[in-house]
Amino acid sequence: MKKRLTAALLAALTALSLTGCQSGGTGASAGQSGGGDFQKNMHQAQGFGCWFDEICETDDGFYFDYGKLYYLEKATHKATVVCGKPDCDHTTGDCNALISARSLWQYGDKLYYVAEDFKVENDRRVEDHGKRVFSVNMDATGREVVQDLDFEVGGDTSFTVSQPIFHRGSVYFVYSGTLYRADLGADLKDAETVWAPEPQEQEFWNGIPVYTGNEPAYTLWGDGDLMYFMVNVEQADGSYRDTLFSYDPGTKEVKQLWVTPGADVVGEPKSPDDGAVKVFTIGATEDEVDQWYVLNGYIYFFLSGNGLWRCDLATGEYKKLADTAAQADYGTAIFSDEHMWLLNDGPAEGSAAWEGGDTVFVYGLDGTLQKELSLKALTDEVTVHGYFVLFASGDEVYLMADAGTVIEGEDIVQGNFVVSGDKKEPRNILVCLNAETGEITQIMEFDH
Repeated sequence: MKKRLTAALLAALTALSLTGCQSGGTGASAGQSGGGDFQKNMHQAQGFGCWFDEICETDDGFYFDYGKLYYLEKATHKATVVCGKPDCDHTTGDCNALISARSLWQYGDKLYYVAEDFKVENDRRVEDHGKRVFSVNMDATGREVVQDLDFEVGGDTSFTVSQPIFHRGSVYFVYSGTLYRADLGADLKDAETVWAPEPQEQEFWNGIPVYTGNEPAYTLWGDGDLMYFMVNVEQADGSYRDTLFSYDPGTKEVKQLWVTPGADVVGEPKSPDDGAVKVFTIGATEDEVDQWYVLNGYIYFFLSGNGLWRCDLATGEYKKLADTAAQADYGTAIFSDEHMWLLNDGPAEGSAAWEGGDTVFVYGLDGTLQKELSLKALTDEVTVHGYFVLFASGDEVYLMADAGTVIEGEDIVQGNFVVSGDKKEPRNILVCLNAETGEITQIMEFDH
């Protein structure tokens, strides 16, 4: 008999109303060199529909945009809306916390973010400036336009959203399928073209090539002196595979470093039973790994149903660091510079959904299993349908728990899948799990 399934977690963009404001430190962000390094561990959030992926770490806490800008203090695990207006209800356009960030970082004593800049009157855009970089003070006051990221307002032909990043003084962004680099605050006429795939058509704007073909989706990265980007590229055999490139801003050189390996290298994944989705896409016609992390000349990657792997980007040598099957049949992982954090969730029976998880396993980047952390203290208090793994810092990992109330409805059979007719009243809980103490802390709830 098929298992009854709940709907997938849909995290809300409107959060629990908290008053007041909190400022973080004004120095360089935690884990940075002082030159504004890309924060790798803040760009690992997992899970469709979570919308919790704009996070910036400071010495004393984290800023994140989850419908509005929050500050989460490390020492107390208290989160507050970053607004500074004493009577603000954080729902109207003049609230400092309503920034709608696509990217978020700290540089010096300012927060920076990318957002659409437009004015609406009578439900129509009457003034549209396109994508821009903005800066604010650490209390979200003093908003200023730093630079434009659209060569022509409304002219971006991209169908996919590739998040801009900041790394060592440069903003990297995608416009109409082409990757660009610009100094923070620079005019776009001085932007450099980093890379573009072979175009089906080629147009130019003020001498700058604009890609208008079957444009790809980029994942942008920074480590040390280099910028990296992962993009799905057609191979000689006609398949598409995630392919990693590096870019040296000093020499302007782009190198192809790594292509997603096939089953001949990493083996076949564990196959889910009863028609569930294949867990990771490795093979002659498939394209990507579940999670990857570039650090010090290596790419670390996790394959659900397989394990933790490493590849030397200079030599191409592969090494399986840990077979994780004994701890988790499948799982969802994120990385930091010291660890891989693995949640033992997995595919729902007979469905394309992903559910469950009650334990986080902590691995060193050498593959050693270091900790086993239970989430049952939370599930004993509330019913948790599943988790999103968000980010890790030091000895702590942060997750979003789906604790919504399920209203039962009639299931619908679609082909080999059973689609639940259940509805859910959202209740999402941000939690922190400490690897040293095993303590799980409930930080705040998002109820719609």
